[in-house]
Amino acid sequence: MFYTKREESWDHRVSPDGTKLLWLAMKDGQPTIHFRSLGTAEEAQTITAERRIGWAYWTNDSRHVMIWSDHTGDENYQVFVADTENLDQVPRSVTPHAGSKVRHQQKFPDRPNEYLLQQNRRDRSVFDLYRLNVLSGKEVLVARNPGDVFKYYTDQAGKVVAVKRRLPNRLWSLDVPDGDGWRSITTGGTEDKLWIEGHPLAGAGWAWAVSNIGRDRQVVVRLDLNTGDETLFYEDALADVQGLWIDEITYEPLIASSMPGYLKTKIFNPQIKAVFEQIGADGRFDFSFKSWNRDKSLLTVAITRDTQGTSNFLIDARTGKVMSLAAPQIAQYRQDLSTMVPVRFPARDGLELNGYLTLPAGTQGKQLPTILRVHGGPFARDYWGYQADDQFLANRGYAVLRVNYRGSTGFGRQFMKAAQKQFARKMHDDLIDAVNWMVEKGISDPEKVAIYGHSYGGYATLVGLTFTPDIFAAGISVVGVADLVSAFESFPSYWKNSLARWHAYVGHPENPEDRTDMASRSPINYVDRINKPMLVVHGANDVRVSRSHSDRIVAAVTKNGRAAKYIVFDDEGHNIRKQRNKMTFARALEQFLAQHLGGRAELAARPPVAKEAEATAKP
Repeated sequence: MFYTKREESWDHRVSPDGTKLLWLAMKDGQPTIHFRSLGTAEEAQTITAERRIGWAYWTNDSRHVMIWSDHTGDENYQVFVADTENLDQVPRSVTPHAGSKVRHQQKFPDRPNEYLLQQNRRDRSVFDLYRLNVLSGKEVLVARNPGDVFKYYTDQAGKVVAVKRRLPNRLWSLDVPDGDGWRSITTGGTEDKLWIEGHPLAGAGWAWAVSNIGRDRQVVVRLDLNTGDETLFYEDALADVQGLWIDEITYEPLIASSMPGYLKTKIFNPQIKAVFEQIGADGRFDFSFKSWNRDKSLLTVAITRDTQGTSNFLIDARTGKVMSLAAPQIAQYRQDLSTMVPVRFPARDGLELNGYLTLPAGTQGKQLPTILRVHGGPFARDYWGYQADDQFLANRGYAVLRVNYRGSTGFGRQFMKAAQKQFARKMHDDLIDAVNWMVEKGISDPEKVAIYGHSYGGYATLVGLTFTPDIFAAGISVVGVADLVSAFESFPSYWKNSLARWHAYVGHPENPEDRTDMASRSPINYVDRINKPMLVVHGANDVRVSRSHSDRIVAAVTKNGRAAKYIVFDDEGHNIRKQRNKMTFARALEQFLAQHLGGRAELAARPPVAKEAEATAKP
C-alpha cells in the first residue's frame, strides 16, 4: 500500500486562462498525463506519451502541454508538446537533439508559447540559452556559454541580468552586463551561497535573493544588481532559509521557508496566509505551490503530512472555496501509520545533529530492530513529512532513524564546512554516533541494526560494512558509490562547472595526494572486511553513479565467498521511478531484512521485472 496507494494523482496544474486542470496519475503502472475542463461534468482525458514522463505543464495558450521526458533514466530531458484538441496526434519533440539535455529557464505570461530553455547540444559540457517557440519549433540563440557559466539569471523580459561563473581555485563570480562585457559584483568560495529567486522586474536594478555571504545561515536579501550590496529582509534564527516563493508578475515575496525540525514558514502575502488557514495547515505539514492562473484567482497547492501523505487542493481566491483534488490513498490507513518526530543529539566532537525518528505504531519503542536510513547528496538533507520507505519499514517492525550528518544542507555554513574531507571519517562518525544514541536510549537492539541508503547513502552503507563492520547486521546499497576516484572520472560532462564543492570536500583525482586519500576512503579497497549480508541495487542507465560501482563491489564480495544479493533494473537510472520496479525492490527489501533482522515480510511473489545480476559480475 505504501508504494501503490500513496498517491492517486499528483502535480495538479491549472491552465493560465483558468478553464482547465492538468495532472499526472498512474495508469497501467506508468505516470500518465490527465486533463479536464473546470466547471463542467466532462470526464478526464489522457495524453499518450511514448517516453517516460518527468513532469508536464500548460503552455500559455492553455491548449498545449509541454512534456519533459527522458529515456529510461539517462537524465537527458527533452521537451515534447501535445495538443489537447488533437489527441490522435503523438506528442512531438521540439528539442530533437539526440544525446543532449534541456533545462527550463523561463516562461513569459504575456508571450504565448515562447520559452527560454538551456541546452547543451553544442557542447555537452556547458549550457547555452535559447528562446524557443514550442509550436513552430523555431529556436533563437540568446546567450552562448563561453565555457565557465553555470547559472543564468533573466528578468521578466527575458534579458540576461546576471550570470554565475566558475573561477579558478574553487571560486565563483556573479557578473552583470557592463557595456559589451561583464562586471563582477560579488565573488565567493565553496561555502558562499547566493542565488536570485524568480525573474526581477525589467530595468529595476535589484532582485530578491537567498544568501549567506558574510553570515553563517542563508537569509532572504534584496540584492543590488549594480553594486552587489545586500539588504536583509528575513532570516530564521535556527536554520537556513531554503525556500522562497516569488509572485512571477508583481515580483513580491510570498513565502519563505526553513526546516529546523518541523517546517517553519513566514508568509508575507495576506491572501496566501488566508489560504493556509483555510486548508488547516497547522505547522505539522510540508507544502508546495504547483500553479496559479494568469489573474491569480485560482491556485493549486499540495500539502503533505507524515501520517497522511500528500493532499492536493484547488483554491478559488475570489470566494475562498477550497476544493480537494486528490486525497492520498494512504490516508485511509493513517491509524496504522507511524508519526515522524524530529530528534537532536550531539556528535562525539560536540556538533549538534538533527534527525527524524519513526517508530512502529503500537510498540513501546524499546529494543527494536533498527534501520539507519542515510540520505543521498550528500549536499542535501532529510525533511519531515510522509516518507514511504520509513512507513513501510516501520510497518514491518523496524525503528527508522534519519540523521542530517555534517555536510547536510539547511543548518548553516559551519555545519556544512565541518564535512570537508570527511567522507568515511567524521561524516561516518556522525552515523555511528546516531546508532549509539539509539542504543543508549534503549530504542535499538544493538545486534539488529542495518544501514540503508541511495547514492551517497549507498556509499555510506558500503563504508559502514567496510570501515565499521561490527556495527551493522546488514546493509542495503542503492546506486551507491564504491570507488571515489572512478566516480569523479565518470561524472556527466555538464557537471564540470559545478564540481568545486566536490573537490573541496572529497578531493581532486588529478592531484596525486588527493587521489591517494580518495582511494583510502573508497569501500572497494576494503572488500575483505565485509562480513555481513548485503543487498545491492542499481539502475543500468545511471549517469551519476555508474553501474560499474555495484558490479565491482558485488563481484569482489562474492569472490571472497560472502553473500551479496544483487538486483539490476535495466529500465532505470539513478532513481527507481517505475511502479513495478518499486514493488520489486520493496519485496526484496522486506525479505532481506526479515531474514537478517527478523522483522515481518509478506510472502507474495515478486513481480518479474528486474533481473538479479550474476554474482560473478566482472570487477
